[in-house]
Amino acid sequence: MALEDRLPFREALLERRTEQEWRHYRPQHQSFYHGSFNLEGQEVTGRELISEYSARFPTDREYSDKGNLNRMLADCEVPQFSFTDPEVLRGFLLSAKTPAQWVKYEPSGHSFVGLDFQYMGISVKGQMFLHDCFVELDNEENGTHYAFIDYQTNPDLKRRLNRDRSGKFVAKLFEIAGLKVKHRSIDDEEITPDRLKEILLSGMSEEEWNRWEGKAEDFYRMRFDLDEYRVFTGSALRKAYEGNQGKRFNAKQIFDEAGLAVASDPALLRKRLEDHFDEFYGFLEDPDTVRDLLLQVRSEDEWRTPQVFSQLRKEKMAIDGRRKPITVHSLLHLYSIHKYNSQQDNVESRICYNEAQEGSGMIQSNREALGELLDFAGLEYKFVPNVWDVDLHDSSFLRRFLYNGTLQGERLSARDLTTTPSWKLRKAVFTDPSTGLELKGHSLMLYYTALHYVKEHPEVGLDEATNDLNKGKSNQKVWDEILGKAGF
Repeated sequence: MALEDRLPFREALLERRTEQEWRHYRPQHQSFYHGSFNLEGQEVTGRELISEYSARFPTDREYSDKGNLNRMLADCEVPQFSFTDPEVLRGFLLSAKTPAQWVKYEPSGHSFVGLDFQYMGISVKGQMFLHDCFVELDNEENGTHYAFIDYQTNPDLKRRLNRDRSGKFVAKLFEIAGLKVKHRSIDDEEITPDRLKEILLSGMSEEEWNRWEGKAEDFYRMRFDLDEYRVFTGSALRKAYEGNQGKRFNAKQIFDEAGLAVASDPALLRKRLEDHFDEFYGFLEDPDTVRDLLLQVRSEDEWRTPQVFSQLRKEKMAIDGRRKPITVHSLLHLYSIHKYNSQQDNVESRICYNEAQEGSGMIQSNREALGELLDFAGLEYKFVPNVWDVDLHDSSFLRRFLYNGTLQGERLSARDLTTTPSWKLRKAVFTDPSTGLELKGHSLMLYYTALHYVKEHPEVGLDEATNDLNKGKSNQKVWDEILGKAGF
C-alpha cells in the first residue's frame, strides 16, 4: 500500500515531533502510549494510534506494541533513532574508550558486556547495547520491525539473540562505526613466505633474530601483536602457515621459509655450544659431584670390597637437573665424551653424543674408565677380575679357588673334590675370597683347558678361545689335571 494511504498517521506523528526530532528521539514507550495524537481530527492516545494502524494495515507477523510502532514509523517514512547509525554508533563507542585504546581491543562479547556507554543523553550497558544493535541489524537483514521485547518472548527469536555475544558480531559494530580493533585472525590469512617474514620481523629485527638465544618452545610461546589482528603465538603462526602450505614445519623450517637466520651469530653459537657442554658434561669436572654420584651406587665400604663390573653398569644415579636417573653405563659414555672434548683446542672441535657414537671406539664403558672416575672422586675400590685377568694355571690360585667351593649349598671338602665325579662338579661354584672371582665348575674346566691354546696363540683372548673357538673341554680328565695342578 502506498504512502498516501498512510498519510493520516504520518501527519499525526509529525505533528507531535519533527523529522529531525524523531531521528534523535529514542521513544520512551509508556510516555508515547499515553501521549495525545490527532488522527484525522480525532484525539487518540499513542497506544490507540498503534492499534488503529495495525487494524488498517495488518501484517503476517505478530509484533508487540513496540514492534508495531517501529513498523508504523518505517512505513510512514518517519526517521527513527538508530543505534547502528554509523555516527551514533561511533559516538557510543567513543564514550567508553578512545580510538587509540580501541585499536588494541580484541572484540568479544565477554569483555564488551560490562562496559558503560552513553551518547545523546542515553546511557546503556554493554549487554543491552549489543541487544539493541543486533535487533536493528537483524530487522534490516530480514525486512522485519521487531523490538527487543519480541526477542524476549518469541523462542525462535530468542535463540538468534545469542549471536550478539560473538566476537564476530562485536567486531562488526566497530566496522560500521569506522573504528579499528584487533578483529582479524591469523588463521584466516593467506600467508606467503614474504608475509611470514614480515610477521616475524614485527617481533624482532633481523639482527635480533640473529642473536636470539631462544629454543623452539620459546618461539612457540612468543606472542605477535599486529594491527587489526588478534594477538597470536608462534605456535598459531606455524599452524596457520602449515594450513596454507599443506605440510608440516618445525620451528627452524619456519625461519628458513622466511629467509631469516636465527641464532647464527658466531659469538652466540660458541656461547650456546659452551653452555650445552657445560650443562651435559660440566659436572664431570668436579670431583665432589662425581663422588656423590658414585656413593649413590655403593657406599665407601662397599667400594672397597670386590665389585662385579657387569652388575655395576646397570646401577642408576640421579644427577641434579636431569629429569631421569642415568646408569653407570651412561655415565661412562658421558665421561668418554668429556675426556675427548677436554683434549680439544676450541669448542667447535668438541663432539656430542651422536657424533661420538659414529667414532669407532670413542665411547668406552669398562672397568678402566670407571676406575679413572673412582680415582678422580678419591674413592678406594676393588673390582672382581674377569676370568682372563687371572692365571688359571697358577697352582696357589687353583688351590685357594678349589678350597672355597660349594655344591648345592654345601661346602666341598678335599675328599669331596677328589671323589666326586666331574659331571657332578660342573654345577659346583668356586670363589676366590681375595678377588671375589666366582666360576662354576663347568666354566672353570672350559677356561682352564682353553688357556693352553691361548698361551700358544697369544693374539687370541681367553674369552674368544673358549666361547668362539671352542678350545675348552669339560670332562674327568680335565678335572684330574686341575686337581693335580692344585696339589691334591
